[in-house]
Amino acid sequence: MSLAKKISDDVKSALKGGDKKKLSIARYIYSELKNFLIKENLDRDVTKLSNENIIKIIKTQLKQRKESLEFALHANVQNKVDDLNFEINYLKDFLPSLMEEASTKNIILAHIKENNLENKDFGKIMGFLKQNYNNKIDMNLASKIIKNFFQE
Repeated sequence: MSLAKKISDDVKSALKGGDKKKLSIARYIYSELKNFLIKENLDRDVTKLSNENIIKIIKTQLKQRKESLEFALHANVQNKVDDLNFEINYLKDFLPSLMEEASTKNIILAHIKENNLENKDFGKIMGFLKQNYNNKIDMNLASKIIKNFFQE
């Protein structure tokens, strides 16, 4: 089942089941998919969107929710924290599972050593990871691993 179909089905099931939280986030994501189609001047059929584009949109939304969660935690607004945690968990269900930290570290260190890369080559390393391991590696984690490696 495509991700677009799953989101559409979630909207329908949340409507039937009266699940307001799920309906809210599912409708929002569905509207973001429509906005992407409009922005890219594509056919308005969400089901024709590639899973790659949907994952990109969901990652953006997930990042925004995580940033909002930090502010909500800092402001100590518990109901907002609960809502954001629900939305984050909902969005994570659409993303492919990512490699473990140890595997990620092994890939990065092997690439650095094989190519004799230095701290100034950070962009090259990240480019390699995005090209070869996009949606398989947590890029934030990868960035931290690279920075820590060169600080040692």
